[in-house]
Amino acid sequence: MAEKYSQAERMINLLALLVQRTKPLTLKQIRQELVGQYPESDTAARAAFERDKGDLRALGIPIELITLGGDQAGEGAYRVDRKSFELGDLGLTDEERSALQFAMATVRVGASHGDEALWKLGGERALNAQSTKLNIQLDDELMATLADGVVEHRTLKFSYKGEMRSVDPYGLLARAGFWYLVGFDQLRADRRTFRVDRIEGDISVGDRGSFNRPKDFDLQKAVPTEAELLAEGLGDDAIATVLVDASLAGGVRTQFGKQAVIKDHVDGSVEFAIPCANLTAFRVWLFAMVDNATVLGPPRVRKQVITWLTEQAGGR
Repeated sequence: MAEKYSQAERMINLLALLVQRTKPLTLKQIRQELVGQYPESDTAARAAFERDKGDLRALGIPIELITLGGDQAGEGAYRVDRKSFELGDLGLTDEERSALQFAMATVRVGASHGDEALWKLGGERALNAQSTKLNIQLDDELMATLADGVVEHRTLKFSYKGEMRSVDPYGLLARAGFWYLVGFDQLRADRRTFRVDRIEGDISVGDRGSFNRPKDFDLQKAVPTEAELLAEGLGDDAIATVLVDASLAGGVRTQFGKQAVIKDHVDGSVEFAIPCANLTAFRVWLFAMVDNATVLGPPRVRKQVITWLTEQAGGR
């Protein structure tokens, strides 16, 4: 009896397999690797695989079909071209690489789906663990429900800010320390973005194929950028002055633009005016730079940063 896997979990495992292998794999080889994840019937397995492949391609994953030669002449095999899927050499300095590694260790995605894929990307599973690090909390059941809704085009119903919402989910995106669900909100008759940790209670799931995702939908553009999220909030101090070391100053300048520069120092460090009305998002952005950035003011924000650091030091 084949073990029960959701399509979302099977798709992520398929992607992890194709990214890992340097040679294209036939469907037979894929089924042997992903034991029990596709139906035993050849016809049903082919149909499930074609559905997975089509959905991954619709999400922008470049799965290629290769026609084999030799003893397997004419047989089709599949691969993911890593050059068109992964980032190339970013030319990071040792300091920038350390900052990136810290950010990857700090922001943890809690979910059972595709643990292997997360490991390959430098992440890890961290559910209900005591930690001084920021943990993007998504339990297994919630992730399964949301992912299935996105992948299988199932309308989701849930309570959000005290109102029942019926949403056609187009995609999920983690940004600035939070997960966001983007979709068509039938109550508002328009596309809306929902912060996942603010969804209240259980989520009910509609039938498969309840809606069609717009062909021109761009998930990256649907959620506010990190700079925009930093500016969203009710804080008394909307702008913080942050001194960034030379090793990371170029990246911050690119991210926020030259209008954010307050002062260039002779050692290459730069003072920036950074939005901080959303203190949680500001903390995620700031701590990703480890000790390469210092908050100079205003006093209330600097005091808050010192409090955060003291709490982390005390938890070690």
